[in-house]
Amino acid sequence: MTIRLTKLSNAEYALRDIREATMGDGTLKGASPAGYYTAPGNPPGRWIGSACRLVGGREGGEATSAQVRGLINERRDPASGRLLGDPRMEAGDQGNAPVAGWDLTATVPKSVSIMWAFADPDTRQAIDRCLDQAARMTIAYLEDEYARTRAGRGGVASVACDGLAGFQFDHWDSRDGDPHPHKHIVISNRVRRGTDGQWTALDGRLVYQSTLEVSEYHANLVRDLITRELGWSWEARQDGGNPIWEIQGVPRRLIDVFSSRDAEISGEVERRIALEEARAGRPVTDRRRDEIHRDVWLETRRAKPARQPSLADKRRMWADKKDRDAPDISIPDMIRDVNSYHGEAVRVTEDAGESIAGLVLGRMAEHGTGDGRAIEETLDRVTSKRTTWRTTNIRAEAQRVTAGVRMDPRDRIRAANEIAGQAAARCIRLTPTRYSLPEGAAGDPAIDAGGGRTVFDPPALDLYTTQDVLDAEREAMGAFDETAAAPYTHEDAARALDGWKSAHDGRLSDDQMGAAAATLSGTTLADALIGAAGTGKTTTMRATADLWRRANGPDSVMGLATSRRAVAELADSIGGGCTTIAMLRTWHSPEAARERGRERDMLRAGLADAPAAGQRLLIRQRLAHMDALDAQYSMRAGQLVVVDEAGMVDTRDIAWLARMAREAGARLLLTGDPDQLDSVSGAGGLLGWAQRTGRGSRLTTLWRFTSEAGRWARDPDGPASRTRWEQEGGATLRLRRGGDRARDESVRECEETIREYKAHGRLHWGEDPDMEELAYRMCLDWQSMGKTTLLIAGTNDQVKDMNRRFILERRARGLDEHPTGPNTIPLSDGLQATPGDQILCRRNDRSVTGPGGRRIENGMLFRVLAVRDGKAVCEALSDGDRWDIPLSFAAGHCQAGYAATVHRSQGMTVDRCAALFPSGSDVPCNLQYVAATRGREENHLLYACPDKDSRELDHRLTGAQTDPERIAEARMLAAMLSHSDTLTATETRERETRERMDLNRLIREHDHAAGLIAGPHLKAKLAERHDPGSVRAIADSPSFEWLRGTWSRAWMTDPKRALAIIGRPIRPERAGKTGEAGTGREGREPDLAALLAARLNTGLLDRVNGVVHADWAGGMVPPIRSDAHTAALDLARQNERLIELRTRELERQTRQAGPAWLGQVTNREADDPDLLRDVAAYRAMWSVDDPETPLGQQPAAPGRRAQHWANLDARLNARANPMEGHRPPLGGAPVERRDITPKIPHTMRGMEETWRQDPGPSRPYESYAPGSPA
Repeated sequence: MTIRLTKLSNAEYALRDIREATMGDGTLKGASPAGYYTAPGNPPGRWIGSACRLVGGREGGEATSAQVRGLINERRDPASGRLLGDPRMEAGDQGNAPVAGWDLTATVPKSVSIMWAFADPDTRQAIDRCLDQAARMTIAYLEDEYARTRAGRGGVASVACDGLAGFQFDHWDSRDGDPHPHKHIVISNRVRRGTDGQWTALDGRLVYQSTLEVSEYHANLVRDLITRELGWSWEARQDGGNPIWEIQGVPRRLIDVFSSRDAEISGEVERRIALEEARAGRPVTDRRRDEIHRDVWLETRRAKPARQPSLADKRRMWADKKDRDAPDISIPDMIRDVNSYHGEAVRVTEDAGESIAGLVLGRMAEHGTGDGRAIEETLDRVTSKRTTWRTTNIRAEAQRVTAGVRMDPRDRIRAANEIAGQAAARCIRLTPTRYSLPEGAAGDPAIDAGGGRTVFDPPALDLYTTQDVLDAEREAMGAFDETAAAPYTHEDAARALDGWKSAHDGRLSDDQMGAAAATLSGTTLADALIGAAGTGKTTTMRATADLWRRANGPDSVMGLATSRRAVAELADSIGGGCTTIAMLRTWHSPEAARERGRERDMLRAGLADAPAAGQRLLIRQRLAHMDALDAQYSMRAGQLVVVDEAGMVDTRDIAWLARMAREAGARLLLTGDPDQLDSVSGAGGLLGWAQRTGRGSRLTTLWRFTSEAGRWARDPDGPASRTRWEQEGGATLRLRRGGDRARDESVRECEETIREYKAHGRLHWGEDPDMEELAYRMCLDWQSMGKTTLLIAGTNDQVKDMNRRFILERRARGLDEHPTGPNTIPLSDGLQATPGDQILCRRNDRSVTGPGGRRIENGMLFRVLAVRDGKAVCEALSDGDRWDIPLSFAAGHCQAGYAATVHRSQGMTVDRCAALFPSGSDVPCNLQYVAATRGREENHLLYACPDKDSRELDHRLTGAQTDPERIAEARMLAAMLSHSDTLTATETRERETRERMDLNRLIREHDHAAGLIAGPHLKAKLAERHDPGSVRAIADSPSFEWLRGTWSRAWMTDPKRALAIIGRPIRPERAGKTGEAGTGREGREPDLAALLAARLNTGLLDRVNGVVHADWAGGMVPPIRSDAHTAALDLARQNERLIELRTRELERQTRQAGPAWLGQVTNREADDPDLLRDVAAYRAMWSVDDPETPLGQQPAAPGRRAQHWANLDARLNARANPMEGHRPPLGGAPVERRDITPKIPHTMRGMEETWRQDPGPSRPYESYAPGSPA
């Protein structure tokens, strides 16, 4: 990606190397173009984003460090010093610093860096102009499409903001000092809401989701603009998955020179060796040579210099490096070559849209098609990357498909939108659209979200899938409920398993016995066996397969997997008859069937005509072989079809297998662990669905981990080491499960697990460099004990760095052989292994085989034993098997195997593992679980934090935690509470509907819509009762949005009392001495809007909560009445209909479910016909799941919920409110009640948490025109 997105708590990194914009010495870009290149340090930041004008900036103008710190660090307007937005937005989560801004780091291809470094000044400045324009256009696109903020309680409305404000910082080189012009575009997280001028937070959901699209758009802009400005052409160079586009004519060798410091290191090593040999008068030993190599490499791991050299100095260093490492490459010749290729932009015409849309759908399916004429043919492959997607995913693919087409930059947006529109039209939208855009609301930022949608249904958040995915899910899910024959009764299966267990030395635990018995006696077409890593799925499947064959014959078990490696492992566990799903698919394809039919016809014809007996024998042998293959790749009655690692299998494949099993009379068993990392290559989530819905069997006993005392014999403390943890297996199951942040008990259980990890020395904390060093030293020490190890690192660059360091250190210590040439193995990551090193295979290849003809697979880990005859003789770390790996294969598809990212570590098993999580990295539950389960003996989690200065700065600004230990605990807890479950499309549609039709959400949306109407009315009433200064302070408050929603309900409930409450004197001087202290903060003015909202709640709305009126929407929400019929009123009316529909649906669902308590409510329906509806609504509002009583336990604490419970309880029991109130007459006017919450909450957040919806309309709002009397 050419743009990398990072959350920022402050802007200090971007400011670290810059020249201050106020130096005034003529060295700035604006003052002297020559000085821009000759002055030391990186140039000062420049303003970027259309909202710069709102905070005293000018887009493109230079910014001072004070301005940057004011806007980003302090969240203030640099011009006026005023705080931007609600001060409570400063609070972070779990002691972490809150998001102050976003760093969009924009990079360019290496060929652009080289041309920029070595071209003449005019060309370099032209490239600078292109990169500047690309950055501005990218931010403008982000503003137009995805820069929005949230409004309403719970952020229910997605509304436009008045642009973005931030700074662009130009950096010129990489960490290694190579030419690398890149930009840190630091965008403030504060935006001004377009509807009311309030400063709020940028909606981070949209920013995250659009990162890939914005990155691809920026990459295309750079290419388009350079071609337009300089006429250069581009060529694609394959590097892994996606092609890398480089300027045509820049030599690959020169790119390599400035992409690695190997040549520089080699030169310094030779220099030091020559110096040492001259001093000693004898050659250095191989061991000493390796020590020097290690030392030079460590010394050249450059940190950023305290003061950046000038660009002119850097260019001289780059020229020296080029002359030293590539002296035969002529820069003038290269520039002539580049200029000899001419790129040309084309225009995308209106009628090209469908063709391009077809290409995009094909690209998304990773089955690219050149003609793009048949969109329908590619639509069935659109989900080869994911189960569901958003419009931004389609647009990102559009940018990728058109990467080789140069066009006017303005055409790119139109082309992508055309593609996205056509592609989305052929997909199924899973997110419901509940509201229609009211007449006259188009262009109104308070209501219109674009695309004909309201702010409550923003189109950018819609999720899509395809109909074939939904159909496949329906068929696959249905297979779990279809009946099928079983070879055993449950009792017979249990007896058979007892016998198997006795014959195999008792190697079956109770949960394995139960799972195997359930499969053998199961009567459904599809079943599941789910277990965490190391729970003994292999042994369970072996027992099941053995007994299944005993009942149904030797060929009655078929095994299917997604890869050759998995097929080999599956065959080891359940026996023969295993193949890949892809092979089975190919065999049963219509094309293959026709080809086999033609071959059979030819063979039969040849059989009749063959003159010789030998020829006839060969033909008969071929026909017999074809019949055998047909039998091997066909299901039959009574067969058990085991699908291994089913979480990685496309749901459409599972549906196809279920269809085959149904037709043949076979049964399907899906096995795997849905809680590991999602590696699915298409529509997935089915195994997770089986787990979530309680289908199939679970394995819970851990077998992978060991605490055998002898394994710690060489540790410093021996078997008494506290890192020898007998209960580690159980702890990893708790890591796998994680917790629920909404349940205090669940959070406490997670905290206890963290304490266990600390007690056994498995959780480590410290600053980034210290944690990297600790992880490295731990692995190195383990290796010296003869252990196999794995270091899990955060990035690919970090992985390569650590792998290189391991190799050099092991050679320097004599653990690996010194490279002599014949014993050296070049690897695909640019490193070189020798005997003793670990290497990791990164490719499936049937041409490389091991014992028994097993094919080499991606993810296999080896130790090199020797190099001979053009092959690396290796030992597989998983089972000790010997492999001969061709050196040519290793050079293209193997890398050093000491370190890996967590995604690539899945499937690896070593003795001990150290997992490093850099500061700023987001760690979800399943990622932490995988990292913590790679080692048999020990697994260590190392959570890094920023340096001390950064932590203290964040603490001064926001109160964030500074203690590394507390930060590590908080990060581990956050990981356990952060779940990224992969849902099926069916579940996603259900979730989207459930969330969009959630009663609390609908009520909040009503508050927001009603507040749009009530705002002018409230201001007019306030103006009648308070001085202009107070009214202005209330209207400008961040809490005014809350107040106007509260006012809308209060006015419709009891206008007389509502007016009396807001008319009471406002005495800010007493706010800090009374219960109203929560409305302000020490050293700041009290929030008068929050003060009035609290008074309305405690003085009126809390008193009547739960009072039922027959004419309210759903019996809960007072319909809005207004003299003027506005778009906002139309929106509120739509919402009221939705609330009525939802509460009636809740009532219907409750009747249909027939809970045990239903009779207690229906017995009262004659006198209270809406009672069941109101009870069902109460349960939905307050998440009550008590199966025995209608309302659940009486709330222990007084408050809004307690009053709601009391009113409904009084109706249920036909008695007075037990909370000293009186039962309200049905449909009657509000009655006086004792104030059950006499104290105002101490924070506005507390008020908002207790703020719910209350009773109904009394008087309509009057219409207030600007300037009219109130």
